[in-house]
Amino acid sequence: MKLSIVIPTKNEGKYIGPTIAQFEPYLEKYKLEIIISDADSRDETAAVVREYQKRLGDRLKFVQSRGKQNIAIGRNLGAAQATGDILFHTDADVRIPRMDRFFTRIFSQFENPGTVAATVPIWVYPEESGLMDKLYHILMNGVIRLSFTAGVYLAKGECQLVRRSVFERIGGYNETIVAGEDCNLFYRLHKEGKVAYFYRLAVHHSPRRFREYGYMRLSFIYLREGLSLLFLRKSYMKEWTPVR
Repeated sequence: MKLSIVIPTKNEGKYIGPTIAQFEPYLEKYKLEIIISDADSRDETAAVVREYQKRLGDRLKFVQSRGKQNIAIGRNLGAAQATGDILFHTDADVRIPRMDRFFTRIFSQFENPGTVAATVPIWVYPEESGLMDKLYHILMNGVIRLSFTAGVYLAKGECQLVRRSVFERIGGYNETIVAGEDCNLFYRLHKEGKVAYFYRLAVHHSPRRFREYGYMRLSFIYLREGLSLLFLRKSYMKEWTPVR
């Protein structure tokens, strides 16, 4: 079984190098490939990725597209280049602690042909995590875990593992959704088979968006987008501005 890591980028030169590097020791062991789907970055993102390509060869693919696009389009463009049985959709700033344990559990779960998707809790980088970060993420992870019990199946884009055949069958991410494409995908996926939640695993991400917007404002944005998708079947936002 092969796994494709799909990472959308837009001016992620600061983060993308370490993110790629963390996977390098595991590429052969777990039959991994990395796909960087770039939305016309104007910083050093392309140069950083090209440098890693010299060492990793065809284990690292770089897909560049011109023009304006949202993250759903970026994720789909990356997935279109994948050859793996499993798609691991993640972000340019995501780190995975205890990598061996992570991939061992994931591959074991997907040996079950009825499993179509999986996700894990998300936490802020430990070295940058303050009290508010911990409290917010305890609440967020709790809501996501509860959603599985309630049959809603929420999941964040920092870690979405999907069986590629099913992802393609349902049309991938909804490209009309500006924010919330991640939760929308998992809601559709649960109708196709088992969606697993690994509460003992985790990924870590940067708190940059929380620092830029603040937790109250960001929570309001997420709630507004969720309600708009639920009742109006469309995004309220016209554009989701990257924080770099």
